[in-house]
Amino acid sequence: MSSSIEEAVKVLAEFERDLERIKAESVDAKKRLSKLVADEGEAAAKRALTKAHDAANEQIRKAREDAQIEADLIAKRGEEELARLREKILKRSEEAIHLVSEHLLGE
Repeated sequence: MSSSIEEAVKVLAEFERDLERIKAESVDAKKRLSKLVADEGEAAAKRALTKAHDAANEQIRKAREDAQIEADLIAKRGEEELARLREKILKRSEEAIHLVSEHLLGE
């Protein structure tokens, strides 16, 4: 009977060693998994930040492009208004010269 008890103790001791080994392996696996999750989280955050940065840059580029188009339209309208104003000034100058000439010549 003592041999069966000794055998049971051996089996229990071996089982306990296996449990300790499995416990140590699970702690190690948990550490590796935590590091992997942290690394993946950091990588995902960097990807998200890069996408946000790219999207912001695209919006800025588009806004600049739209602003340039609007500025070009404003400048063109300004040039057209200036040309009309110059025509009016020229016409009025010619009328003024004509009136002054008539007045000086006594006509």
